[in-house]
Amino acid sequence: GFLLIYKSEWRTQGGGLVAAKTFCVFCSLPIKVYGKKHVHITELSVFSMVSIIFTYLVWGEFHVIGLLLFTLLTMMAELVHRTRWRSSVNCRGCGFDPILYKANPSQVASNVKAKLAHRKLDPLFMLKPQPKITPIIRKVKNYRPPAKTKDLSL
Repeated sequence: GFLLIYKSEWRTQGGGLVAAKTFCVFCSLPIKVYGKKHVHITELSVFSMVSIIFTYLVWGEFHVIGLLLFTLLTMMAELVHRTRWRSSVNCRGCGFDPILYKANPSQVASNVKAKLAHRKLDPLFMLKPQPKITPIIRKVKNYRPPAKTKDLSL
């Protein structure tokens, strides 16, 4: 799941306005992820009441336009929730995108490299907290260090 990609420390407010203070797995900078990924029942009930009241005010009885209005409001709210959640998931420090990482890790790696190269040269980022990236040291199998030889030159 999603929470395996990000390390989470604590929850701030219930209800999804600010879901959790999380840390980017790649650079360990804190980010705030929006909690609501989808429209909940409270929004659906508000949309239904708005569409019912609108149709009764305009036509004096329930009309098919009320269903269309309800559907339109629900689709727009779902689009806003998904867009807000998706934009909050990306790390602003290093550019790491956990959703894209599951699909294409090499593209995320190139995006992070480009973002860090841009950040290194940008003077606006010099006084901001820098990503705490530890290098990955890979051990090569059957590696022998070069033999030490004596220098026989004159």
